[in-house]
Amino acid sequence: MKKFFQIVGLLTLMIGSFIYTEKVGTTAKLSDTLLTEIKSKKDGYKENAIEPIIKDDTIIPGINGKEVDVQKSYEAMSKIGYFDDKLLVYKPLKVKETLDKNKDKYVINGNNTKMDITLLFKTGPNDDLTSIINTLNQKKIKATFFIESKYLEKHHNQIINLIQNGHTVGNLSNNENYNDSDFVWIKTIVTNIGPQIYNYCYTEKPNKNTLKICTIQNSITIMPEIIIKKNPLLKLKQSILPGAIISLDVNKQLNNELIAILNYITSKGYQIKPLEELLKE
Repeated sequence: MKKFFQIVGLLTLMIGSFIYTEKVGTTAKLSDTLLTEIKSKKDGYKENAIEPIIKDDTIIPGINGKEVDVQKSYEAMSKIGYFDDKLLVYKPLKVKETLDKNKDKYVINGNNTKMDITLLFKTGPNDDLTSIINTLNQKKIKATFFIESKYLEKHHNQIINLIQNGHTVGNLSNNENYNDSDFVWIKTIVTNIGPQIYNYCYTEKPNKNTLKICTIQNSITIMPEIIIKKNPLLKLKQSILPGAIISLDVNKQLNNELIAILNYITSKGYQIKPLEELLKE
C-alpha cells in the first residue's frame, strides 16, 4: 500500500510539473509574441517633434512629439496578454529650440499644424470685461486678456478668477510702458496666484526696448500678426488661420459681435485656446 501511494504521488508530481512547464512555455510564447507585436507597431504611433520656425527676431513655437516606450508598454500589456493600444506608454521627443531658449524673440503665432487659435482681448484701463467673460463662460471657452495696471487695481478679484479658471492674463504694464514699475508688479501677481507659467508682454510692432526689458524679466513678448480694432467679425473672417493669435480691442462693437465671432470660429473647425495652451510645446 505504501508503495502504491508513492507511485501515485510520483505520478501526480510528474503531471503537475508537466502542466506547469506547459503553462510557463505558453506564457513565454505569448510574451515573446506580444513584445514582437509592440516593436512592429511602435513606429505607427510615433509623433515626431516639430521644431519652431525662427526668422530674424520672430518665432513660431514648435511642438514636442512622442514615441512608444516599448518596455513600459510591454509591462502594461503583459497583465492582459494581448496588444491594446490604449495601454501604450509613451516617452517624449522634445524640440531642440524651446521657447525658454528664445525669449529674446517676438512670438507671432502658435504652431499651425493644429486647428487651434487664441483670442487675445486687449483691455484699456476703463474697459468693462463683464459681458465678454459671461459670453465665454456660457460657451465654455478659455481666452487671453491683456490688462493694464489701472485695470488690475480696479478689478483685481476678476483677474484672479480669470487666471484660476484657466484663462491666460497678459501684462500691459502702465499704458504699455514696460519701463514702469507696474510691469513687475503685474508680473508678480499673475505668475503667483494660479497655474499660469509665463508672464506675457505685448507689442503691435517691433520694439527693441520692450523686447529687451521683457527678456530680462524672463517674460515672453507677443507680437500678433492679426490685430483687429474695428469690424471684428468681418476682419476675423478675412484673416483667421491655424495657430493664429488674434488681438481684439475691447469695445462696444466687439461685445455685440462676440457670440457671432465664437460661432463662426467653431463652425470652421477651430478650437479656441488660451495663449498659455496655444504656445505649449
